[in-house]
Amino acid sequence: MKTEGNIAMLILAAGESKRMNGIKQLLPWKKTTLLGNAIEQGLNSNVNVVYVVLGANSEKIEDTISKYPVQIIKNNNWKKGMGGSISGAFAYFKKNKLDYKSILITLADQPLIEADYYNLLIHHSFNNKERIIASKTNNRPSVPAIFDGYYFEKLSQLNNDKGAKDLLRSVPNDIFIVNAKVNLVDVDTEATYKEICNIYKGV
Repeated sequence: MKTEGNIAMLILAAGESKRMNGIKQLLPWKKTTLLGNAIEQGLNSNVNVVYVVLGANSEKIEDTISKYPVQIIKNNNWKKGMGGSISGAFAYFKKNKLDYKSILITLADQPLIEADYYNLLIHHSFNNKERIIASKTNNRPSVPAIFDGYYFEKLSQLNNDKGAKDLLRSVPNDIFIVNAKVNLVDVDTEATYKEICNIYKGV
């Protein structure tokens, strides 16, 4: 059941993945790819709409996800990193007069996150006074995270490779941190990809 809270999901998938052999977003994961899995989990969650931000290799990637009912945002400044992807998405929202109460920002390369975890974040966003609901990674707040409209202007001004990390660390009193029981590992290297495939039989 979708929420009535008008929440959009933003999947960041614009990176070049230099440390990987091939296009990371298209690496096999279960019956789909890393990006396909992220999209499927998003669509199975209680968000109202899913956006995917593409940049490097966008044409090849777009062909593989055309079957999904998602909106694609092209980030021509993908070399500026995740911050540029986030600010580019908010520029897209503004240009197209899209108005959301909250934005759930997540990554394409966290394959162990499932829809239930996104729903847990959404649950906390409705039941806590804090304007940001963040995940806990290495004892620090991180994405996946939900930001309410109060922070949209700050998110629209990001322009570096740290994404929303600096923002998350700058407002500790306005963040509810969820101690995830799921593994939030990022697939940043070949070794990590092979390890989680072996453990979780992703391929």
